[in-house]
Amino acid sequence: MNKSKANISMRRTTRHWLRESLTLLVEALIWIGCLYLTVSSSDQKQSQLLLYFAINLVPIIIATRLIPNNAYSRTARRDEVVACAMKTALAVSILVFAINRYSYPLLLACLLFCVALTIERLILNSWFIRYSLRHNENGVIICDENTVWQQKALQQNTYGLKLARLEEQTAQQLEAYLTEHPETESVYCSPTALPAKEFEDVAHTCRKQGVVLNLLPQPVYAMSKAMQSECRGNVNVLSPAKLPLQSIFNRTIKRLTDIVLSLLVLLTVFPVFAIIAYVCIKRQSRGPVLMAQHMCGMDGKTFLCLTFRTRHYEAAPSFLEGINDPGYFPFGKFLTLSRLELLPQFLCVLWGSMTIVGSQIMQPDRYPDYRRELRQYFVSSHRLKAGITSHHFASQTQGSTKADVWYYRNWGFWLDIRIMIQRLGTLLKQSKAKSINYI
Repeated sequence: MNKSKANISMRRTTRHWLRESLTLLVEALIWIGCLYLTVSSSDQKQSQLLLYFAINLVPIIIATRLIPNNAYSRTARRDEVVACAMKTALAVSILVFAINRYSYPLLLACLLFCVALTIERLILNSWFIRYSLRHNENGVIICDENTVWQQKALQQNTYGLKLARLEEQTAQQLEAYLTEHPETESVYCSPTALPAKEFEDVAHTCRKQGVVLNLLPQPVYAMSKAMQSECRGNVNVLSPAKLPLQSIFNRTIKRLTDIVLSLLVLLTVFPVFAIIAYVCIKRQSRGPVLMAQHMCGMDGKTFLCLTFRTRHYEAAPSFLEGINDPGYFPFGKFLTLSRLELLPQFLCVLWGSMTIVGSQIMQPDRYPDYRRELRQYFVSSHRLKAGITSHHFASQTQGSTKADVWYYRNWGFWLDIRIMIQRLGTLLKQSKAKSINYI
């Protein structure tokens, strides 16, 4: 390794340790601030407060060392950053209550720290991605015509990679390039682009120049998004990717979100609207106010789905006329166009048979076809609950099954929030445009 490369490596290491130290200092100050706002009182002496704060700095130091901070990752998703911050805050809380007696102000300090730490980590992650785009990681890629798509994928803006492709795919040219450009940090090589002996020379050159050699796997186009690389013994294999909702932590977050939001709707909006719906439906049509239908949910299991009745009880459905079908009574048309007929489904969400944002809801006779479509995307089972809304309806994309698969593979807390906001905006526009005439 030449002197210039050694200096670059030393500067990079110094920046890393300086960044980690400043982050630890900021998070320690946030923790002390949370303690000061909630636990400290005016009758405590300054020396007692300083000793108390010093003792309670130990948990934050231990927790941040045990749980790596992914805020400085180019590829970490926001929900992963939030999950890491919440795990760190939970570890701090456990350690704090291990060395202190339980008290309500201390619990409040831990909750406040969880919120503040999450916001701080999200800000750091956003800043780091912006910084990475201005200070790209320099690299070299060795690939053939069949794997040139990998170069385009690696050069996405969020990764902050600046790649150069060699004109001649040889170890000699690579060594000359690395000598001329000592700022190069990594080499990306497709083994199929080189003969075995040439590949060994490339690996030797990378070791000699002190750069990281990354191997690009052979392209598996149909399965690339559904697979992940992992090491089993001395063999690197492609195995089914671990999806976000396979994590118990993520499933718990989603379930808690469903419970909180469904309770909020059922305790505020639903009682008032249920009375209005009862009066209007009974005046305009004989029969029950609610309708219960058997629908398919997770793994094809059936459940009773509740909705407000929108059609005359004896009327046969006419799919040709749509909303102009005479089977609808006036208030039923309003419920259908505004989608307020779905409000009782929040009861199903609270019971656990549905979720607020999930897969498309379907009748049992439609499920076998849906299951066959899932297998085309290498999804062996239907592991999503039926949702009041879905990514397909919120984004108004073509192909509901493809949208369900995309949502399942890319789930995140903030994705759920975004879908809810998009769906609400769509419903407000539709209601304002069409349904006012049916009230």
